[in-house]
Amino acid sequence: MLYPLIHDIWHPKWAIVIKLLEIIAWPRASKIAGRLKIYDVNNFLISIKVLILSDLFERDISKLVSEINDNIELKRLLRINSKLKANEIYKMQSNLDYDLIYLFLKRLFQPRKRLRNRKAETIIIDTSSIVIDLNMWRNKHKIGKANKKYKYSYGPSIGYYVGFKLILAINQDNELLGFEIFKDSPNDSKLLIPFIEKLFRARIIKSEDVIVCDKGFTSKANYQIIINRFNVVPIIYPRKNTNLDKIIRDLNPPLELFFVKKYKMAIWKRTVAAFKKLIYKWEDFKTIRSNIEDFFNIAKNFLGMNRNHQYTKVSIEKRVARIIFLTQKLIHLLDELNIEKRAIPYW
Repeated sequence: MLYPLIHDIWHPKWAIVIKLLEIIAWPRASKIAGRLKIYDVNNFLISIKVLILSDLFERDISKLVSEINDNIELKRLLRINSKLKANEIYKMQSNLDYDLIYLFLKRLFQPRKRLRNRKAETIIIDTSSIVIDLNMWRNKHKIGKANKKYKYSYGPSIGYYVGFKLILAINQDNELLGFEIFKDSPNDSKLLIPFIEKLFRARIIKSEDVIVCDKGFTSKANYQIIINRFNVVPIIYPRKNTNLDKIIRDLNPPLELFFVKKYKMAIWKRTVAAFKKLIYKWEDFKTIRSNIEDFFNIAKNFLGMNRNHQYTKVSIEKRVARIIFLTQKLIHLLDELNIEKRAIPYW
C-alpha cells in the first residue's frame, strides 16, 4: 500500500523535488521546448513535472494525477490551475518523437558545455539490464502481449529476463557522456567497440583517454581495436584466463601509421606505454568504477528504472532517457545539498 503523497518541507527528497520543479519552471525550459517546435509547451512541461514525480515517488501516472487533483498543496507546488487528465499526459508523451524528448532533457538538465581541461579523461562504461514487467507465469513458453514478440535474455546479476540492455558512459566527474539501448541482451564485449566509435566520432572521447570497463567487456580484440583504432587506453578488467602478457606482445602499430605524419605514431606509442603501465594496476580503478555503480543504483532503486511497464523500444527509450538525465542532475544536486548519494536509494 502506498502512503499518501504529502509535501514535507523538511524531507531532503522534497528539497530535491522542489529544485527540479524550479528548473522546469524556468523561462529557459519554455524556450528550449519552443525552439524544438514542441506543440502546446505549457501542457508538455506539466506532463514532464508529473512524470518526474511519478519516477521519484513510484506512483502510477493515473493514480498520481488523481492525487494531484485532490490535493491543493500539490497543485500549488506544480503550478497547475486546471484539472489534470491522465490520458492527456499519456497522449502528449506518446505523440512526441524520442529525439525531441532526448534533446529537451539534454539541454535542460545538461546545459553547460563540457570543458576538457585535462589532457586525458577517465571514462567509465558499463551496461545494465532493462527489465519489462510481463506476467510470465501464465505460459512461460509464450511470453509477451498479443502480436508482440519477446524472447528471454540473460543477465549475470539477475538471470533470465525479458527486456532490453542499456550501455552508458560517464567520466570521473559523473558527467553523462552517452548511452544507448539495445533490444534483448547482446553480449557486452560486442557492444563496446560500436559504442566507443560513436562517442569518438562525436569528439566526446579523445586520443589518450582512459576507458574503464568490467570483465564482461573482456576480449583480446577489444584491447587491440581500442588502442589501434582510437589511441585510447583500455583498462578492461581481465578474467582469470586472460593472458595480458600475450595481448601486450601482440600489439603492433597499424600499417597506415607508417605512411602518415610522425606525431600519430608518437601518440600510438604513448597509448601503448600507458596501457602497459596501467593494465597491471587495474584493481586501483575500482574506486573510480564505483561511480557508475552509484549512478545505476540511483537510476534503478531511487527513480524506478528497475520497474518498467512500457513494452516497446520507443517507450522504453523515452522513459530511460528521462531517468538517466534526472540521475545526472540528482547527483549534482546532492553535491550542492551535501547529501551522500549512496544513501538516497534507501529513503
